[in-house]
Amino acid sequence: MKTDAAGTAIPALALMIGALLPALLATLRGPPARRLAGLIVTGPLVTLVLVLLAAAYGRPAYLDVALVLALLSFAGSLVFARFLSRTL
Repeated sequence: MKTDAAGTAIPALALMIGALLPALLATLRGPPARRLAGLIVTGPLVTLVLVLLAAAYGRPAYLDVALVLALLSFAGSLVFARFLSRTL
């Protein structure tokens, strides 16, 4: 029995978006250390959501966006951590 990628990716996508909401709230509110933790968690979650969307719609070009986001979120969290270390 053959199943399409969209049928299996939709429940996983719903779980990822459900996990993304608390991470976004932590990024937008709270003390700077909590914001940094939210930023560190949000980057890989959004990357996984983009990878799942690329798999569900069969568009391998969307994987480039996920790769760029993964690199930029890592660099952004390093910059924010350095800024946070100067203020503490």
